[in-house]
Amino acid sequence: MKARRLAVSFCALRRELTLLWLPKRMMKRIGRALHALAVPAYWPSLARGVVPGFEHGPAFASRKFSSVLDVGANKGQFAMFARRRWPVARLICFEPLPGPRRKLSRLLGNRAELHAIALGDEDGEAEMHLASREDSSSLLALGDAQKRLFSMNEERVLTVPVCRLDDIVRPGDLVRPTLLKIDVQGFEFEVLKGAVGLLDAVDEVYVECSFVELYVGQRLAADVAEFLQGFGLFEAGRFNICREGDTAVQADFLFTREAT
Repeated sequence: MKARRLAVSFCALRRELTLLWLPKRMMKRIGRALHALAVPAYWPSLARGVVPGFEHGPAFASRKFSSVLDVGANKGQFAMFARRRWPVARLICFEPLPGPRRKLSRLLGNRAELHAIALGDEDGEAEMHLASREDSSSLLALGDAQKRLFSMNEERVLTVPVCRLDDIVRPGDLVRPTLLKIDVQGFEFEVLKGAVGLLDAVDEVYVECSFVELYVGQRLAADVAEFLQGFGLFEAGRFNICREGDTAVQADFLFTREAT
């Protein structure tokens, strides 16, 4: 049985490698998949083509959370990492795309709360711009830099429901400390604007931000940092920095209430 499961895992690794699109990305995916293979608990996720986000580990070396909000959960890459790192935390995921959401649901079942919506600063509906790499889809149109740097195209649009986070989750619903993770491909600022009623109950924010415009009209890292400072959240570190030559393109930012 163990040999069979290992074979299935290597099949998943092979499928993962077929999606490679840049040398640096290739190395990251290989490292993540091989890391996951060493953890039997992750073999079922590998069999479904989902590699946990081990690259986020350095950002959370000694941090503990009782509530985790995963905005832009996709297939469950961060959720799988979070469930193993903080096994008793309440995990609330938001993913509007049906395909990735099905995978996430099958992986985590009742171990996470899953909302089939996108988040923004207004309730309603909006067009999701679907990229040839599905995890790069956004409520903003793909910009020329995104297409060029990451070798992708916009394929079609899909209408999805959009809600404010502070209409879905109330401060009293959360057991602290609380982590808010956001990975929404350029729509970070709008998600945060729709969370103003909740941010005082959030202890740390982990958000992917860009230094250059990858999506049409997106707000950049400096805008996000300034906004969060108004709620007492200050930059504590940058991780997984993506570069084009010597120029930083995007990174994962950690904001905390402990001023640095």
